[in-house]
Amino acid sequence: MRSPGPPRREPRARRAATRLPAPHGLRARLARAAIDVARVARGAAALALLLAGCIEVPPPPPRPPLQPKDIKVSEGVGLEIACTPTGVELCFDARDNNCNGVIDEGCGLHTGILQFTIAWEEPEADVDLNVYDPAGELARVGEPTASGLMKDRDCPRVSGECQEQNVENVFLTEGDPPRGRYRVVVRLDKLNDATAPIRVRLSARVGQRSYSMALDLSPSAATEEKSVEFTL
Repeated sequence: MRSPGPPRREPRARRAATRLPAPHGLRARLARAAIDVARVARGAAALALLLAGCIEVPPPPPRPPLQPKDIKVSEGVGLEIACTPTGVELCFDARDNNCNGVIDEGCGLHTGILQFTIAWEEPEADVDLNVYDPAGELARVGEPTASGLMKDRDCPRVSGECQEQNVENVFLTEGDPPRGRYRVVVRLDKLNDATAPIRVRLSARVGQRSYSMALDLSPSAATEEKSVEFTL
């Protein structure tokens, strides 16, 4: 008998046929999985942006209202804070008649968050309203100070600009008033043919409140001017 020989090798084609085939559509499934991961990432990013947009940022604290402090007036001058509304605003009396915080509104005068107004009846008398800002600069006609205070008229005028309605007005042109010490001086410049004393009404608007006082001025060193000072 012949001794058994070495086992015969199968043809290569047959060996290849016995290999385990790759799972069907694996590449397609991997591609779809990658797309799903990208979609999830984009969704997470969009959600993060949405949540960030929904976070409520607290508003800045409101600025405290303008309130004059350390008010100082000339001797014998009474400061009127309370306001009794008359229903309508009267012109050229330097009063806040309707108690809305604005002095002589609708009367051709400029108004502002700071406003100082004087009025007097005697057309011959020359009375000056001098307002000094915290830097000590005097408000002038038609030219604002560095802090924004400006005077819009100087009465009486020979040109007839005031039309015997003697009113002088100083106002803050824009912005927020600088903090510091303000000084308001009402001075009788010339009595002319008027009879002393001259009764002058001074009103001041500070924020949304108005203050008022009556001043009696006469031509003497002690009585020709009255002043009011306050701090913002």
